[in-house]
Amino acid sequence: MKILILSDTHMENGILEDILAYRKECDLIVHCGDTSLPYKTHYKKIDYIVKGNHDYDESYPTFITHDDYLITHGHLYNVYKNYDELIRLCKENNVHYCFHGHTHVPTLQIHEGITFINPGSTMINRGSYGYGTYAIAEIDKKHFSCHFYHHTTHECVDYILEEGLTLLEEFKKLVAQIEKEKTLRQ
Repeated sequence: MKILILSDTHMENGILEDILAYRKECDLIVHCGDTSLPYKTHYKKIDYIVKGNHDYDESYPTFITHDDYLITHGHLYNVYKNYDELIRLCKENNVHYCFHGHTHVPTLQIHEGITFINPGSTMINRGSYGYGTYAIAEIDKKHFSCHFYHHTTHECVDYILEEGLTLLEEFKKLVAQIEKEKTLRQ
């Protein structure tokens, strides 16, 4: 199964239409939140959309499972700190793949046998490279691959993953420092 994974994409800016036109061969299209649109305008070309922290319509689900996949945004599961809460949610739902957004940092990680894919943001990535990204995963019983792509040229940009992991580690340190300061003030 070929899965197009998007996150942090405002659906009215043309970027999404361009990606969908270019990537017609995907079997499943998922959006990991932050569409910034009301649920009633649910985008028909996307199979699953979940609620992000910038989706104010409460009709969006916070997570969805499909086959062996869990789709969520990540803001409710402390993804800036660690994957503990998402690992627990994946185990509770007996899935081995988790697609999420929220950090605006493209990453591919494996924790406790669960593969976590964050496609980054098609609009506002936090890396030094200055362009948006999306991911395409190919998953079946004998094969797994995942690649990351430039949001307008559609070139493979997997080289950004190392920077993404470095940024996440910096975020973790910042979150730990903020929590420490809060504790000291109390």
